[in-house]
Amino acid sequence: GELENTMLRSFIKAARLRGWLARPDCPPAIQECRVLFDRAYAPKSATHFSQELAEDPINDVIQAPDQATTSPVPEDLYTLIRRRTAVLRATLKFDGIIYSRASTHLGNSQILFYPRGDRSLTPVPASIKYIYGTLTDEMLFAVRRHLPLDHHDRTVDPFSMYPDFPAKLYSADLESRLENAKVSWVVGHFARWTVSGCHAVILSLSRD
Repeated sequence: GELENTMLRSFIKAARLRGWLARPDCPPAIQECRVLFDRAYAPKSATHFSQELAEDPINDVIQAPDQATTSPVPEDLYTLIRRRTAVLRATLKFDGIIYSRASTHLGNSQILFYPRGDRSLTPVPASIKYIYGTLTDEMLFAVRRHLPLDHHDRTVDPFSMYPDFPAKLYSADLESRLENAKVSWVVGHFARWTVSGCHAVILSLSRD
């Protein structure tokens, strides 16, 4: 069936990737990133969450559960939404993918999204700090973007030479300012590898 076909194709792709990494003509820069491939393709164990997942949405919107209770809003989130209380969640699920706030599960908090939902722009990496409900009960992410490279230090992104490999070098720091991201704006998760105190490699884990 379709599930078996998907599993077989994934197994074949992973086998080809492992074979390519083992070849003597594999670029050294790619061999150095084996840790990123491990994070991207290694099997993940089931995770138990302390809060119930939100249900899959209708029309690309996730609504807060009926009779959900509100909680006091942290000061940085208040600066964004200008409300003292809101429905806060630890995790939610959209299109079969689990998203979490960073304090609950760091890996599930790392997302690539279209700024303001504009699909003409390049997706940017960010970390989900809060998952909260709006006044219309729509669940949103409050995120902090990864800062781009500081061009003043003349750092060159080594992955720019490999357009077919979805990795890019960013600053290891995050924006201090929070911004909203709708779940329908999200492309997928990413793996993050801190290569120095200033730089991090971002590898897209998008299914597309």
